[in-house]
Amino acid sequence: MNGWILGFVIGAVVAVVVVAVLLMMIAGVRQTAEKAEAILAGLNDARDGTAPLWQLGATAKTAERIVAAAASARTSLTPGGPA
Repeated sequence: MNGWILGFVIGAVVAVVVVAVLLMMIAGVRQTAEKAEAILAGLNDARDGTAPLWQLGATAKTAERIVAAAASARTSLTPGGPA
């Protein structure tokens, strides 16, 4: 009978250790998930903050057309300029 009790005690200790390790792993995974969500939120903010940079080429072309039109208008309106 002593062997059975010793076996049950050892089995219970092993089960408790396994449960403790699993609980620590679950806690670690939760912390990792929270950090990953924070990182993802930061990346989304960075993406949203830099999205206008993709339109920079179009903005530069529009600015060039405005400057060219203003220069043409100035030339046309300058006294002694082309008639």
